[in-house]
Amino acid sequence: MENKKQGHDLETDEKLFSEFNKPSYEEWKEAAIKLLKGRPFDKSMFTRTPEGITLKPIYNQDDLNKLPYTDTLPGEYPYLRGTQTEGHLLEPWKIAQEIYAAKPKEFNEALIEALYKGQTSMNMTLDIPTISGFDADSKDIENVGIRGTSISTLEDLSIALHDLVFSVLPIYVNVGMHPVPMTAMFLAQLENTNQNQSDLKGVLGYDPLGMLSKYGYLTSTVEQCYDAMRDVLNYIKVIGSDIRSILIEGHPYHNGGADAVQELCYVMATGTEYIRKMIQRGIHIDDIAPHMAFSLSLGSNFFMELSKVRAARVMWSRIVKSFGGNSESQKIYIHGKTSSWTKTVYDPYVNMLRNASEAFSGAIAGVDSLDVTAFDEPIREADEFSRRVSRNVQSILQDECRFTLPIDPAGGSWYIESLTYELAETAWTKFQEIEKNGGMFTALQAGNVQTSVINKYEDKFKNMAKRKHVWVGTNMYANMTEEELDSRKPDRDRIKDDRVMAVQNYRLKKDVFNIESALSDLGDYVYTHKKVSMPLAIKAIQSGVTLGLMTDLLIDRHLEETTEMINYERGAKRFEDLRDRTEGMKRKGIDPKVFLFNYGKIPKHKARADFSTGFFEVGGFEVLKNNGFMDVESAVQAGLASEAKVGVICSTDEVYPEIVPNIAKAIREQGSKMILIVAGRPPADVVENYKAAGINHFIYMGADCYELLSALQEEVR
Repeated sequence: MENKKQGHDLETDEKLFSEFNKPSYEEWKEAAIKLLKGRPFDKSMFTRTPEGITLKPIYNQDDLNKLPYTDTLPGEYPYLRGTQTEGHLLEPWKIAQEIYAAKPKEFNEALIEALYKGQTSMNMTLDIPTISGFDADSKDIENVGIRGTSISTLEDLSIALHDLVFSVLPIYVNVGMHPVPMTAMFLAQLENTNQNQSDLKGVLGYDPLGMLSKYGYLTSTVEQCYDAMRDVLNYIKVIGSDIRSILIEGHPYHNGGADAVQELCYVMATGTEYIRKMIQRGIHIDDIAPHMAFSLSLGSNFFMELSKVRAARVMWSRIVKSFGGNSESQKIYIHGKTSSWTKTVYDPYVNMLRNASEAFSGAIAGVDSLDVTAFDEPIREADEFSRRVSRNVQSILQDECRFTLPIDPAGGSWYIESLTYELAETAWTKFQEIEKNGGMFTALQAGNVQTSVINKYEDKFKNMAKRKHVWVGTNMYANMTEEELDSRKPDRDRIKDDRVMAVQNYRLKKDVFNIESALSDLGDYVYTHKKVSMPLAIKAIQSGVTLGLMTDLLIDRHLEETTEMINYERGAKRFEDLRDRTEGMKRKGIDPKVFLFNYGKIPKHKARADFSTGFFEVGGFEVLKNNGFMDVESAVQAGLASEAKVGVICSTDEVYPEIVPNIAKAIREQGSKMILIVAGRPPADVVENYKAAGINHFIYMGADCYELLSALQEEVR
């Protein structure tokens, strides 16, 4: 019966579409050229992305027929369409909102609340002292509890994880600079709460090259880092846990301005280096790859980010297969995180919309877990409201939009499949270059990665500066009446005092001799066997050894690995600084007002007046508007009376030759130093005449908005 119905549908479709002529690509191109009215087809209709990929104006079945793997099913090599045959039908992606409450009890309360309201995975971010292996009462006390939870003792972790059952709750934790102390602490907590160590699932991951990229240093040499990675991985195998102890994060590169190709090739090169180092230390590929996890940023270019996740699956399966890994080992685990780089301080509620689009791309692409950043992340630490809004984005995608129902909803799309293939191939070529030159660590040491990322940022910023790449509310459509969000700064002194007291009280409760004995046993084992015994590390933690004590035993801080860190600068930051400088000038009594010399009736000047208003408001300049002037004299008088430091002439190209020189000369004859600007891009031979009359600048579509506004801030002082 079903086959008859399908046959009937096909027959109906054929009858329906037989009534229409199917145009060829050549016919479509011919029609498009006519509509372009002389503009070159190749220049107007093809788009070059920051990744170096040229997007065609139209894709069709022929494009799909040229691609490999598009006829594969979900769960089949190379996992283009997902690693699971059933996709998210049976098990949705994990909702893993980041929580970084400063103190353990606050973390526990926030997490329990989130779990009751839809969160399905624990995502704990550690503060910088914890990441670096310092106790809260020792070095780097100023950073205790900032944008992360402070964990120094087993008691801290016990409070943070109170009432959590890990057989049903997967986790996501980056363990920091050394994997042993934090991993041992988690496993000790499981033992103390009568939970099986093998129940731990999710990511308890170590990413030394990611740490090196983000912070510019490691607390051990890189080879010592790999030894520690081996020791943890071997123990994870022994206890039979599915926990992924090796982590590769793309966020340091993305947050520095890297494009999708760069992020892909860097994470693949990092993962390859980790595999190679573990194999050199005697571990089989099929015992390595299943314990690895990748975390990718999800930016604002919807189709590119969607394709990036799909391309990562293809690339990783190819890499693992080349090492001899089996079909299960070739499956990648991808945690997605909406971009921090795309978020803005000004008009911050727009970040909610950005998050929705970015999360949408991750959901469609098939991530395994997802973290939607707080909309107010650039301004302040998240609270229950901002976490709830971000968490609900995912709940809506899963429960209302039902994105768990179609398996690989992007599969078969002519455009997405083509973009995925080009992205994977371009990234693969760059990945091979890194491999050919010694691998990811060598590339970081040489500064090649850092230079490549900063160059990409600068390339991107050229388009931001010219407003070809739009940041809504920041470099376009500024909201001049918005109220700033309360920075809501926590009491840092109170946090530090509480954490110091908690750690010191913990030490007072513990038997010093037991601590020394446990440290001695662990130290002797490390010295004798040149590796860490995880059972002894767990026992030491249970005896009262703190995170800092264990870290100091396992590393020599004089042997730090250092390199230049990836510079982190949000895409909107420079425009935000521009606006902040204007506000600072106003507080000092320097008010860079802009007067619009609108000439003629409203329809004649409105378009350029609106453009000029938007141009200057993104820099925080107050724009003085009017309904237009019918003669030069009244325009000049009004402009001078306004005491504005900048004047912009707005009208049509037809009247500019008459009014521009006259307005400029009249202003200069009055002895005014007003900076005069013409809205529009006059022919080159006219520009010099206007400048001779007293015009200083010109603004138009594609002009460098950032450069001009920066220059004006200096000129009006």
